[in-house]
Amino acid sequence: MDGLFAAYAHGVRPGYAVGIVREGRLVFGKGYGYADIEQRRPITADTAFNLASLSKQFTAATIALEIEAGRLTLDDPLSAHWPDLPSFAREITLAHLVYMTSGLPEYYTLPSPKGGWSSENRFTVDDAIGAVLGAGELRYTPGTRWEYSNINYQLLAVLAGRLHGVSFAERSATAVFQPLEMTHTWVDAPVQLDRPERARAYVWEDDGWTEAPRLSPHYGGSGVFSSLEDLARWDTALYHSAALGEGWSKRMLSTRRFEHDKDNDAFGLVLGSYEGMDTIWYEGGDYGVSTYMARLPQRDTTVICLSNFGHGGCWGKAQAVIDTLVAMDAAPQP
Repeated sequence: MDGLFAAYAHGVRPGYAVGIVREGRLVFGKGYGYADIEQRRPITADTAFNLASLSKQFTAATIALEIEAGRLTLDDPLSAHWPDLPSFAREITLAHLVYMTSGLPEYYTLPSPKGGWSSENRFTVDDAIGAVLGAGELRYTPGTRWEYSNINYQLLAVLAGRLHGVSFAERSATAVFQPLEMTHTWVDAPVQLDRPERARAYVWEDDGWTEAPRLSPHYGGSGVFSSLEDLARWDTALYHSAALGEGWSKRMLSTRRFEHDKDNDAFGLVLGSYEGMDTIWYEGGDYGVSTYMARLPQRDTTVICLSNFGHGGCWGKAQAVIDTLVAMDAAPQP
């Protein structure tokens, strides 16, 4: 691992947190580079990174818990829990949202009430939902096409909070993070720039590193911060201990067929393969952020890669880690 990330172990620059979870245990967790360049604070296994789209599995987790508790079903129309939903969206079910087949447009393809959708515009999840519902039409009939759109998970997150009369940040903390003792994990709404464990994000500009702060408190499709240590706890709960219930764990990995060919989506996760090995994975990317997490069920191993600079390419780095693990397992033992 040190060889793969040697370039980030020297000099003052952002870098990576790399973790390997095997048989329910974090067997390798190490940081390379700095979480805060100005303060010279190094990345560790407890550094909390902006997960970007890896956040979707946590949004999905709150919905899966509601389904297992009998308060929701996947076939519920969204309008049953969202009375003021416009008529054009009344065919959308919770399943359409979970599996990215609702027909709702991506919010950032529409005009923004804040003048733009960059972090500096400080837009909220309500701004995004308002823009999409105000568009007045779907892109296609729900269930007939698959199309990635963050608005699906933004709606699910708001719904999860509404069911209990609290914010999504509060609901995810009490339902998921606290029971799993994920003490360095939170939904960043409101934005908490002063948390000491937070990794600052960077982009390379004009021959130097420039901070790329997250200023917009949107969530659902993104917005969760977490660390290697906490993601290992999450991984163990999902695949080993069933800490949130066996039914919940099975629900998280469940897929569904619609009127299109894509059927490998689960709850904020994707079932796939890499070099002949089954995988359960998801990837995240945002301004100054790159993240990737891949489970290898047949090896009972999960690889986590978190980066606090925009061109970190965690997908490729994680695959290099997987290749190294496979080579190590195949090598003759003394």
